[in-house]
Amino acid sequence: MILLQQSASLRSAFQNQVDKNISAKREEFQDHLGDGFLSSLGGVVFDIRQFKNQLKGSMGEELISLLLQSMPDTWTMFNNALIPAAMGRLTEIDLLIVGSGGVFLVEVKTWNGSFSAYKDKWKRRERDKWVAVAKSPTSQSAFHRKMFEQWIASEVPNFPNNTIVAPVIFTVARWVGTTDCSVPVLHGFSALQKMLVNSPNCLSADQISRISTAVANYTIPTQSANLKPIIKRKKIGDN
Repeated sequence: MILLQQSASLRSAFQNQVDKNISAKREEFQDHLGDGFLSSLGGVVFDIRQFKNQLKGSMGEELISLLLQSMPDTWTMFNNALIPAAMGRLTEIDLLIVGSGGVFLVEVKTWNGSFSAYKDKWKRRERDKWVAVAKSPTSQSAFHRKMFEQWIASEVPNFPNNTIVAPVIFTVARWVGTTDCSVPVLHGFSALQKMLVNSPNCLSADQISRISTAVANYTIPTQSANLKPIIKRKKIGDN
């Protein structure tokens, strides 16, 4: 498996978008606490919680990247790939994998506990009852698939149909049960590896190269067309 990277300028643009969203959520959280000491303390708690969630998610993605190093070098992968979404914004895919078996847009969840879902509506087990989960991981992954399909069709002519899969993988959950979700839901790394290995060949080496290059060279449309990001290639596991 070959690890590819997008440009630093694209990552910086996305980070600005993220920072604005986080800042707005932080202010909203503090507003609920009113003025004074509680508001200041709430800001600190929010920042700590945000950092812990980001660290936990990053560790899960990096672990899967290392575990996939046994895949053939004809396959490529991006960590935290950025693609265009609606309204000129960017959306982030935890792991974007391209190989002979297709394009895999992987949403990684390092959630602890037990979870169930019916038609993309999720619940988590809390003691003796099930509580609704605000953000549906399968809906998010289905959104990624839709955005990627729209974008890649304009970048790679004659892009083959039915070659994009957007699974959600739970890496450490105790139990996961789903019914009629819009994308595949996997439990544990071995399930993802099995999906990749057993997927029937549907992309040629040339198609893999063209798709991977399109992702690696993506720039925000408002940027100069003359600015070409450099594709950095390294085999997963290399320093």
